[in-house]
Amino acid sequence: MTKTKQPSKGASVRLMPAVMVTVAAVLGLKAVAMAESVAETVAEAGQDQPAAPSAAHGEETAPAAPATAHCEVPSLAEMAGLSQSEVQVLQALGTRRAELDARGEALQTQDGLMLAAEQRLSERVAELRALETHVNDLLGQLDQAQEERLTALVDVYQRMRAKDAAAVFDGLEDDVLVQVASRMRRPNLAEVMGRMEPARARQLTQMLADRARPPTNGNELLSRSRGGTTPAAAP
Repeated sequence: MTKTKQPSKGASVRLMPAVMVTVAAVLGLKAVAMAESVAETVAEAGQDQPAAPSAAHGEETAPAAPATAHCEVPSLAEMAGLSQSEVQVLQALGTRRAELDARGEALQTQDGLMLAAEQRLSERVAELRALETHVNDLLGQLDQAQEERLTALVDVYQRMRAKDAAAVFDGLEDDVLVQVASRMRRPNLAEVMGRMEPARARQLTQMLADRARPPTNGNELLSRSRGGTTPAAAP
């Protein structure tokens, strides 16, 4: 009788790890395949789901309108998160800012006009001052010429005989008589006045006394500067 050869206990122990690894690999592949299958099933169920829950209860639903018909475009204020009162305040501030800008432009225009007018006025003042200087030069030259003529005239009367000079003095105008008499040497003037008509001599004395006192107003000062006599005081 033949005895069946029994595998040894040591070989069986060496095959167990390989079998376990193989089984684990097969189970892993199965798990991956099942996961992929579940994911595909969920995706297909999402695509096949009805548009509205009411369809499940047999209610008729209106056909879906285009999305753009019900989608309102948000305003800029809504996008910025501003309330209606805040928007009104911003609009009022914008209007006020526009008014201030317009007023600023108007003020700048007025400033430009005022500067132009001021410059023109300064130029006009400079022209008037130049004209005043020129007139004063002419008046100075005229006064010098007049003074030279009076000096020559006084010299003539001082050389004349007193009787003849007195006859001339009686007929001279007051302004000329005062200017000539005030420039004559005192001895010559006294001799001439002694031969003048008494009334005319008294009048000449009064005019010389008025000329000696200070002027009382601007008109009198201007009249004296022009060689005139002092107006008679009102009674």
